[in-house]
Amino acid sequence: MTEKTEITAQQRSFQYQIWLMLIIVFGVIIAGFLMVPKNEEQRQAMMQRFGTTNQGEIVTPSVDMSSLLSPLSNAEEAKWKVVVAGGEGCDQGCQDVLLNSRQIHMLLGKSSRRLERIFLPSLSSVELIDLEELQAVHPYLLINPTEQSEFKQLIAGSSADWDMSDARYFVVSPDYQAVLYYTQTHDGGGLLDDLKHLLKYSPNR
Repeated sequence: MTEKTEITAQQRSFQYQIWLMLIIVFGVIIAGFLMVPKNEEQRQAMMQRFGTTNQGEIVTPSVDMSSLLSPLSNAEEAKWKVVVAGGEGCDQGCQDVLLNSRQIHMLLGKSSRRLERIFLPSLSSVELIDLEELQAVHPYLLINPTEQSEFKQLIAGSSADWDMSDARYFVVSPDYQAVLYYTQTHDGGGLLDDLKHLLKYSPNR
């Protein structure tokens, strides 16, 4: 009789453990569904509450740059992009940004093939830029002179909106969504870290 009682107690303890594990698993799943932001305001509130690991500034809402960038992409595999825009006539600040982007591209090592760099000088300042010399210094840089007003219209209303007097970097996803931006005051190492993180966890590794 005692042996049967002991077995029953063990069975009950085992059942409690199973139920506890099920409650924890389903509790986590339900909490995950409840925490998923349903709109942009909720997403921003969540990021402020928990923080982010990126070094750059988040573009909110993300900006679709397909109208400017899709004609430039002739690669079979869609790539991440570092887009440089702004800076009248590509002044020294603009040249520094382009140089930093080139060095960062090289530091990505074997992942560099998954990234391309694009420069969008304004059409009004193209005559002030020696494009041949620029292409010689940056042989893998795609240069696409663009109406400044067209670019400003794309970023209007987003957190990345600025007067374009200085050059900035934008990180653009393979589907042409600008997700991060960096000013000249940002550390180039932060852009490198963010790109490594994005390339590591994005598809087609």
